[in-house]
Amino acid sequence: MKFFDLYPENFFSVLISPNKRIYIEALFVIRKAYQHSAIISKEDLVSSLIANLENQILDLEDEEGISALEDNLSGRAHFLIRKFLETGWLEREQDTQSFAEQFVVPVYASKLLNVFYDLVSGKMTEYNGFVYSAYSILKTADIERDEYMYDGLRQAHRLTENLGNALRELLANLRFYHQRLQEQVEVKEILAEHFDLFRQKISDKIYHPLKTFDSVPRFKNRILKILKDWLTNPGLIDEIALIAHKRGYDLDPDTCRQAVIAMIGEMIDTYEGIDQLLKSIDKKNAAYTRASVERMQYYINTERDIKGKLVEILKKLPNINDKAGEKEIRRLSNNLPLFRQSYTDEESLYTEPARRKEHSPGTTDLYSLVNKEEFEAEMNDFKKRLGKVYTHHKVIEYIMEQLVRQGVLRAKDLKLGADDDFIRLILACVKNDEPDVPYNIEFKDDYLMVNGYRIPDLLIAKKKEKIS
Repeated sequence: MKFFDLYPENFFSVLISPNKRIYIEALFVIRKAYQHSAIISKEDLVSSLIANLENQILDLEDEEGISALEDNLSGRAHFLIRKFLETGWLEREQDTQSFAEQFVVPVYASKLLNVFYDLVSGKMTEYNGFVYSAYSILKTADIERDEYMYDGLRQAHRLTENLGNALRELLANLRFYHQRLQEQVEVKEILAEHFDLFRQKISDKIYHPLKTFDSVPRFKNRILKILKDWLTNPGLIDEIALIAHKRGYDLDPDTCRQAVIAMIGEMIDTYEGIDQLLKSIDKKNAAYTRASVERMQYYINTERDIKGKLVEILKKLPNINDKAGEKEIRRLSNNLPLFRQSYTDEESLYTEPARRKEHSPGTTDLYSLVNKEEFEAEMNDFKKRLGKVYTHHKVIEYIMEQLVRQGVLRAKDLKLGADDDFIRLILACVKNDEPDVPYNIEFKDDYLMVNGYRIPDLLIAKKKEKIS
């Protein structure tokens, strides 16, 4: 089902209307009446709207549906009822005996009204109640091990979700008040914000009970013990899944089993991560309190010393970007050490790059600079010398000469006197896989330094000789 398959298209139009403040108050009146009676009679609803909004409904602005005949309390109350019927906040229901007109609040509207009311009234959240209730349910289910275990698990999972959501909402509220602090520019505004709003709605009602009652850390470990015992008991998981299958949770028993494991896993993750969430809440609360005190101290002292007075004078100066302001600043600079201050940004150090000139390299015949016969003769001589130094025979001789002396040759005992020896060792390692070489090389994992050369830790032995 999609969202607007459940909610009417114009459902939220009352919240963007010019009369939105009156509409929301009227909806709260309807919510209160609906809590006392599931079916509200038309006479009672009209009376409640008039009694609670006597002064406000006469301030309704001109809107389609408001006529001159409704310029009285009763007419305006009837208009509000018609408005809510049109937008889906109310539904009409007729009494089967007296045929009197009655109203009910739809489920989707009732849930939203409860959310709006809790946000406005700052409803106290029982964090400790969530934890203790979840522990009591799980403890009873663990002791009884009866057909109600699945119901207990679902209820404990719902309470755990509520706990996590409530703690995240508390963190968001602390962040909200911290950000609002930047908008306060008067000491009385900061005090009113802190004591009249933050202390009453957040600190005293939510944060202080959360920190003074220890049910969260007290029952957390007990809950985790029960859940982990269940999770490591495959037979118990199967029994709970079978109960869920019988209750019609899903037609597939394997799906029920996966759902049970998922609920237990989510609860374990929530309680294991709750300490980190509580630390974030404490950190944000301390930051807000510290910022409130510092901002209040700043505004208390900013106008009492010479610095504060100079700041107020500079605030009254004209805009330096204007011609008149620039002239005034220049005049004041003759007597005061005033200068213009600016800041760096991503464009400050930017300079337009110079265009590259196309380069057309000329051709040079390198062979024309040297004698071809001399160059070829020198290259041939170099190749001969290179072949004499690093021939296959020389590499084998270099290794076998040391093997004859030591029997088994370790890396630390290698003779590496110069670069030629190092190159011969490299070639010996490369030739290790060739069938005609009379040695085997075994490589270790480490490296070591031998006479200034970094080589692998290796072991060289003659072929057909056991390496110890």
